[in-house]
Amino acid sequence: MKFFILITTLVLSINLYAGPGHGHSHGHGHSHGATQIPKEKTSEVGRLHIRRLIKLGKLDKSWNDSSFDKSEKKKFRGNTEWVVTFDNEKGVKGKKLYIFLRLTGQFVAANFTGK
Repeated sequence: MKFFILITTLVLSINLYAGPGHGHSHGHGHSHGATQIPKEKTSEVGRLHIRRLIKLGKLDKSWNDSSFDKSEKKKFRGNTEWVVTFDNEKGVKGKKLYIFLRLTGQFVAANFTGK
């Protein structure tokens, strides 16, 4: 009887190990086909990151009143990224902020040099 229970438990528990990262599943916890954001949405995403950076103390509050300048795709080390530019005449550390985003909209970096 113990042998029967052991075999039954083993057979029923095999499915627990067949998820992402186990067996031959192709689920990696992220999508290879993530949707790229359109150019029109980059200023909105950039503005969200400005507010986040202000909350973190990385930017001064005057960046809340910055104006969107432009968005363009640029290639860095073989990767194409969005570079979203904002202007702020009242900026303490710089007057032009460059926000680098993956084509899908994820934040990469921000600086005042554009490099």
